[in-house]
Amino acid sequence: MKTAPANNSFNKSKVDAALTKNGNNLFILQQRRVHFKLSTRPDRQQELLKKKYSPINNPDAIGFKNDKQKVAKTQAQVEDEAQENEFQKPTSVLYRKDKLNLHWNKITSIGAGLRNLGNTCFLNSVLQCLTYTPPLTNILLASEHGRKCKTQQFCMMCEMENHVAMALGSGKSSVVPRSIASRIKNIAKHMRIGRQEDAHEFLRFVIEGLQNSVLRGYEKLDNRIKETNMIYQIFGGYLQSQVKCLECKYNSNTYDPCLDLSLDFKGCDSVKRALELFVKPELLSKGNKYKCERCKKLTNAQKQITIYQAPMVLTIQLKRFDFARSFYGGGKIGKFVSFDEVLNLSPYMTKSQQETPIYHLYAVLVHSGSSCNSGHYYCFVKNSNGIWYEMNDSSVSQVSLKTVLRQQAYLLFYVRDPSSIKKHSKVNTCFTVIEYSKYRGGGVFFIYI
Repeated sequence: MKTAPANNSFNKSKVDAALTKNGNNLFILQQRRVHFKLSTRPDRQQELLKKKYSPINNPDAIGFKNDKQKVAKTQAQVEDEAQENEFQKPTSVLYRKDKLNLHWNKITSIGAGLRNLGNTCFLNSVLQCLTYTPPLTNILLASEHGRKCKTQQFCMMCEMENHVAMALGSGKSSVVPRSIASRIKNIAKHMRIGRQEDAHEFLRFVIEGLQNSVLRGYEKLDNRIKETNMIYQIFGGYLQSQVKCLECKYNSNTYDPCLDLSLDFKGCDSVKRALELFVKPELLSKGNKYKCERCKKLTNAQKQITIYQAPMVLTIQLKRFDFARSFYGGGKIGKFVSFDEVLNLSPYMTKSQQETPIYHLYAVLVHSGSSCNSGHYYCFVKNSNGIWYEMNDSSVSQVSLKTVLRQQAYLLFYVRDPSSIKKHSKVNTCFTVIEYSKYRGGGVFFIYI
């Protein structure tokens, strides 16, 4: 936005008179000292103005007024930048994240083991990991869904509420998860009791079933609003896939919902190293060139996947099974991969997201055996009292953290530290500062009200 130059033709008294005439003598009385608070929400009209005008106080131009290379961006460049990193936010929210309690509401002794009904170790281990997921179990024990649910059909949320209440409140050494096991076809149509199934696949179907339960009656909503349901707010996040043209530097971003991270750890000895490879940029060249939207031709480009929005509960799957080979008796990678009790996710986040998500380990699911078609699943969970236990079907035994960290993990479960969540204070503002420019003897403010 351009204004008159600071010379004799610019009369300060005229500005003062204009401000006073419009009832803004507060500027004069306070010697034009105005204090502003940052807006917490983007202003669409302001963004449109930014595209139309070049700011006179462009940070890139400060200190380089005589440098011809430091010039204002063209309108086309501004529009391109506005299109980059454009994440579609939901127009409304079904369940607010700040309602989640990431700590346990109540400290109790360890719950019951789960009896094996014939190759149901995959089911037992997944149910135990979910039972000791604090934000989920707090909701299940409060029967937030069950008190309102009136469906006569299968309801995964109601089943989980009943199961968790039984597992944690029965006082028995072991219980039978018959209600969920007998309805496994309602959870995943292709799964059968008595047949060994993949624990990670079963977990994904359970989470999907929980979402379907809380979304019943909201089928006509768009996907972004649906992704604000209670279950997604616990387990869900977003990945950013960015392709950068190496000729014109244009960035094309896409955002995908994500309920867990599946990590390839070939050549890795730790989860941290696997995460580094997960976000490592990939060169698109030769026969894999990128069709640039700006260049309108095939160009060399760089593709990178990063975590755009971190979940409250982070689930990591280590890709131990090669399903293409598993039918021939092999296919499992049995090497040990180290993992930490505390995980900092910030090195793997999108750069524009200025947050430091810190996570604490609370469950580890293990597969013992040579392939996905055989073997045994069991898990380790951290109880509400902070003590670790091995949950091996009906058997429940206390273990040390050192024992847990030595396991050949298949699934890792982390819950976010509440102190690492950025708190956005609510600010009620009726105006937004668009431009500010200093002149000799005074100042001029351009304000959108």
